Amino acid sequence: MKLYSSLPSPFGRKVKITAHITGVFNRLDVINIDSADPAAAGKNPNPLNKIPALELESGQLIIDSTVICEYLIKLANRTDLLPECLRIEGLTRIALADGITEAALLMVYEQRFRKQSQMNADWLHRQNQKIKAGLGWFSNHLTEVSSSPTLDQIALAVALGYLDFRFAGEWRVLFTDLALWLTHFDRKVPSYQLTDPQNHH
Repeated sequence: MKLYSSLPSPFGRKVKITAHITGVFNRLDVINIDSADPAAAGKNPNPLNKIPALELESGQLIIDSTVICEYLIKLANRTDLLPECLRIEGLTRIALADGITEAALLMVYEQRFRKQSQMNADWLHRQNQKIKAGLGWFSNHLTEVSSSPTLDQIALAVALGYLDFRFAGEWRVLFTDLALWLTHFDRKVPSYQLTDPQNHH
């Protein structure tokens, strides 16, 4: 199986952590591509040129990080990561965590691809409000982490890790309970450190 991703990609990190926990990481051939590089589009099997993308030996393409994670979970028969009885609740929490990551990514892109004079401060503020509202929701709905976290916990840890990576962990001041939760996650889930983009520079 070929996993097309990049080191800084938070959604790629979500898939890699899931692959480590389910024990299938060694079956992945990880191909690092920079989706901002026009030449990378030729290597990426995803017609949208988004990462991560998973290509099976059969040539079947699986896209969207949650769909890829779900495929790996089924492949490894580790349904404890997304229990059927809590599936809708789990997917909702994953969508909220991914929404925080998405808003943070949009802020990064706005600052990276636009000149200072072209930046839309109101738009940046709106994305930041989404992040804060999402973090506020999670701080009221935290779940305890074990050494085998659920997929929604992985998605939340990745969102928080991305905020650390791109925004110097400013969120930690406002959401101390989430910061403590992430410390527990980091301690109990070794693949969180293994996939940290800041360890690979």
